Amino acid sequence: MFYLGGYVLAVLVAFTVLSVLAGHAEGEDIQVLAGLHKRSPMMAAILTLAMVSLAGIPPLAGFFGKFLLLKAVIVKGPLDSGYYWLAGIALAGVVVSLYYYFNVVRAIYWSQPKPEATTPIPVPLAARISLYACAAGILFIGVLPNSLLQWTEVAGRVLAFK
Repeated sequence: MFYLGGYVLAVLVAFTVLSVLAGHAEGEDIQVLAGLHKRSPMMAAILTLAMVSLAGIPPLAGFFGKFLLLKAVIVKGPLDSGYYWLAGIALAGVVVSLYYYFNVVRAIYWSQPKPEATTPIPVPLAARISLYACAAGILFIGVLPNSLLQWTEVAGRVLAFK
């Protein structure tokens, strides 16, 4: 549940940025992000924060989510060696995901945009509020994970996921 909390915030950032871009760009591939740092520095920075969190880099929410998930799997390892295999597969997935998440960041900052895609992108107020709130949540959960961790432990007890 902790992992889900951080993941939801990061994915909400990604979809918010993409929905704002959808009205200003033609196409649906990664090239719509090219040069975003010049067209909308705020969206570029917050999307980068979300991608770094999804990649599991500390001290963001994604890191603690992945850490707690792997810790729970490894703790079960002495009971069944299959858990160690599961942890190894998860770690391999983390390494592979680094390439894909940082490919998005590369597109934002180092890819050349199409000539017609150089005008600034206005960000609607609702999208701006959503992006700032999600960025604050990603940072808050990453820096102070105990608050969400306590909530998820209570929810786990209530739902009997002990």
